[in-house]
Amino acid sequence: MDRFTNKVVIVTGAASGIGKASALRIAAEGGTVACLDVQEKALHDAVKEINAHSATTGSASTYLCDIGNPQAITDAVAAVIKDHKKLNALCNIAGILKLQNTLEASLEDWNQIIAVNLTGTFLMCQTALPHLINTKGSIVNMGSTAALGGHAWTAAYAASKGGVLSMTKTFSIEFCKQGINANSLSPASVDTPMSSHPKLPEGADYDLLKKILPLHGLVRPASDVASLVAFLASEDAVHINGVDVRIDGGLMT
Repeated sequence: MDRFTNKVVIVTGAASGIGKASALRIAAEGGTVACLDVQEKALHDAVKEINAHSATTGSASTYLCDIGNPQAITDAVAAVIKDHKKLNALCNIAGILKLQNTLEASLEDWNQIIAVNLTGTFLMCQTALPHLINTKGSIVNMGSTAALGGHAWTAAYAASKGGVLSMTKTFSIEFCKQGINANSLSPASVDTPMSSHPKLPEGADYDLLKKILPLHGLVRPASDVASLVAFLASEDAVHINGVDVRIDGGLMT
């Protein structure tokens, strides 16, 4: 499959988890992947691995970027355009999660989660959109089942992801006549460093925890999520716009 031959794709959060798996999948399908992350060593290691796996198909390159920093976003997107001259898809995967008792959550933590998950996603889209309009490209944003149902201890995270889902629908309508597809996907708990071993609040009710876990175990980042990211970022999804796709094994049903 070569859906991304001659395509340039930005993937944020590419150093690990869903971001890394998505970058690997897109490069394996012929894509030129601009890998953004704040974790410098992990990002270089991930790109090295992606290039080793995709030597005869696509390629990946590193762009150090903290998406909680507006100037870093501006600089990173400008660097991608300078290096590759175009942009065909943007996959916003980067995010942070803190499980906290609402009564103990600090404003600092709230602001950090919103800044990265919601504001960072918005600024990545805003900065990339002029280039995506030139190619009639795609936006894929990462939501969560936390935005769709009650998940204990996730007030800031759920708020940020709910904002991402609403924002994505706005983009899908506002820019559809300019050829943009904007969609999101909402996984349940995924087997990644961020969520597979979460630090629970003191006194956490484990029965509540079980209610936010997929019925068939943790979602797999490569086979379950990255494959959908790649599909939504590709021309195969040209008639899919403004949709949020759940990957939760029926949890929210």
